Amino acid sequence: MKKSIYLFLALFLVSFFAHAQVTRLRANQDESFIKYKLTHPLHEVEAVSNKGICIVNIDTASKEIKQTLVEVPVTSFDSGNSNRDSHAMEVINAIKYPSAKFLSSNIVYKGDTLIISGAMTFHGITKNIIFDATQKLNGNKMEIDGSFKLSLTAFKVDRPTLLMMPVDDDLTFTVKEIFDL
Repeated sequence: MKKSIYLFLALFLVSFFAHAQVTRLRANQDESFIKYKLTHPLHEVEAVSNKGICIVNIDTASKEIKQTLVEVPVTSFDSGNSNRDSHAMEVINAIKYPSAKFLSSNIVYKGDTLIISGAMTFHGITKNIIFDATQKLNGNKMEIDGSFKLSLTAFKVDRPTLLMMPVDDDLTFTVKEIFDL
């Protein structure tokens, strides 16, 4: 009797772990990007980087992401104006804080929508954030699109000014990550 219970338990565990096999994928940097938008009363600035690293742990059977890590060098953002980009690097003290990093703690699926929560580290400060993203599967590709806002003052960044008017407090980030399955 004991042998059959152990055999049943062993088969159950093997079956469970076989269905919950997780693999690690890295986003294709040539197709992926992270973009931020900064708004000032007189204009908007967008800067983009394709130098970020995005790694996901994904359940191979269900194609659900279990965890993600994203890290981007802050100096890799390009707005098309090198003077503006240099000033932005001064404002966020890029020498002391060379990267921004996000590590998920929980991902909840609601259809194709992911509700992602985790720790965002920017300007030397870590805060918990929650944002939505979408997941699209197309053949051997998986695309994740999301956006979120970060408060400059919450991360102790002095808001830049132009003509004595400060930029809006929120930076809006847009993320597109493409993975080969």
